[in-house]
Amino acid sequence: MLREQNICQKCGSLRIGNSLRCSSCNNLISVTPIHGPSKSDITLTSMWSLRDFLPDYTNPVSLHEGNTPILKVKNLNNLLGLGLKLEFRNPTGSFRDRASSLIISDAVKKKSSQVIGASTGSFSISLSAYAAKAGIKSLNVIPQNLELSKIEQMKVYGSKVIELSDSVEESIAEAQRLSNEANTYLATPENNILAIEGQKTLGLEIALQKEFFDALIIPRGSGSLIYSIYRGLEDALASGWIEELPRIYAISLEKTKSAYMAESLEIEQPFLLEEVRETIKFSKGKEIEIDAQQMIEEALNLSKREGLFIEPASASVLAAADELVKEEEINPEHSVAILSGSGFNALNIYATHLRDKRKVVWGLSESSTTKFEILNLISEGKSTYGISIWESLGRAKSKQSIYQHLNELQKKGLIVLSEKDTKIKAFKVTKKGFETIEKMRNLIDFL
Repeated sequence: MLREQNICQKCGSLRIGNSLRCSSCNNLISVTPIHGPSKSDITLTSMWSLRDFLPDYTNPVSLHEGNTPILKVKNLNNLLGLGLKLEFRNPTGSFRDRASSLIISDAVKKKSSQVIGASTGSFSISLSAYAAKAGIKSLNVIPQNLELSKIEQMKVYGSKVIELSDSVEESIAEAQRLSNEANTYLATPENNILAIEGQKTLGLEIALQKEFFDALIIPRGSGSLIYSIYRGLEDALASGWIEELPRIYAISLEKTKSAYMAESLEIEQPFLLEEVRETIKFSKGKEIEIDAQQMIEEALNLSKREGLFIEPASASVLAAADELVKEEEINPEHSVAILSGSGFNALNIYATHLRDKRKVVWGLSESSTTKFEILNLISEGKSTYGISIWESLGRAKSKQSIYQHLNELQKKGLIVLSEKDTKIKAFKVTKKGFETIEKMRNLIDFL
């Protein structure tokens, strides 16, 4: 079990609490693999069925997370037999519920009245839900360009939300500052070893559920999921559940103009990048980059063929598995792909992609709705110039009509030319424009 105090294996400094890295040398704190009970002694009903591998909490805060199924692909001919670990079946739709259950249990044990977190969405949604279950307050610091559907979910669970940064790295730094200032529990997974220990149960579950596997295909993101699963597999190996560690394939986002459509993979500085690279090298796997547009196509195909609705970032593993099968590098029957998040966390992205199914707000002309969508794209920094906006809107309108809308928005004082980029005619939203967006969102909420 995880101890409250541990010694850094690199410099020998004493670690106190839940720090993920040593305060003296910044070395990643790791827990020695745990020799637990035999597989036959485990009856898996939730993550907490694996409490022999977890810190001891008498009354854990749980929404029955974990014990997600592994389904075999039946209708995708190129991937027949591939195991799909359905992590989006967790209570709030992602693997992050495993981390939140452990972190909030710890916060309750320490009698914390509030937790502060930061993420690209899924963890903050999860943290908000588990804090609500425990009866404590939550505050989440998030990037300004986050999907509106994710932000609203946090608020539904009663969380206070602060949007004040351009990247998740800035959000994490601000959460750290606020936590230090108010002496409040910092729940951000990048700073808390309990996130790794909770999420490692995913690896343990795979070892219980799958008789034999020699390859895992995992979205990379910050690196937290990959490192966590590997930690669980180390415990499984030490407990005699598996004979050897599988190859790890880390799937990351290709840097293209459509990258914003896979927010949970769009991280400039993955905080466990070096550890993930070492894991990949040690396991004889590799990292594969996938374009966000391809992820969306794979996600939609999975919905239509297998009845599973996942977010674009999750579908990265399907595109990668397809490549690996074609290269004869993996056998689908002996491989498991992690579907990490629900498609309900990316409804706006799918709505934009499926332009023939677009929603027009009652009482507004289609032209007004298009202007509102253009304002949103510019305000979120996802598309700031004509061609980019045209592509983001699915190329359903003519380029000329897009430029006409931009001219009209400019005349109304809702957007102005950006001074940051002189090479292209880029726009930014004015104060009046942001006020208009807020009023429109309130109108949509009312309707």
